[in-house]
Amino acid sequence: MAVFKLIVTGSFNAGKTEFIKQISEIEPITTDKPISEKELKDVKALTTVAMDFGRLTIDEDLILHIYATPGQERFSFIYPILIKNALALIILADSTNENSIKDITNYYTAFYGLKRLPTVIALTKTDKPNKLSDEKINTILQNIPSDVPILKINATNKEDVKKTVLFALEQLAKEQAI
Repeated sequence: MAVFKLIVTGSFNAGKTEFIKQISEIEPITTDKPISEKELKDVKALTTVAMDFGRLTIDEDLILHIYATPGQERFSFIYPILIKNALALIILADSTNENSIKDITNYYTAFYGLKRLPTVIALTKTDKPNKLSDEKINTILQNIPSDVPILKINATNKEDVKKTVLFALEQLAKEQAI
């Protein structure tokens, strides 16, 4: 039996913990703690401080361990630890928040600098009326390589999350075939 590691990263409030909760076949392990930053308390009460963990059995010979990073930059010290033996990366971003979209480039660069991984970008909250326009998002992401797929998902929808994970695995298979 092979166990593979998948990393989910992205900005604060992009939906990483919810993503793990939707796909994990076990009760996810989370490290949520009350938010200490006054300006972020209006957004949500808890934030991930180390990582979230979930597990998904693809078949009897393949198990995925899925790790989600904290969304605040001050916790980036965990990236080199989490990326060891990782096979793919999913970057989540909140499509209603311009800074979250801008942060995609920072996450891509940070992880690419540690290890080149097949990557998928997933934009969350695309069903919200205040989402950024596709044109604005494309302009912000113009420095992301064109071969990095960008999906629009709902991180609270199990099928969307499953589609994103499968897409990341497909990117891995494509890279290994090259």
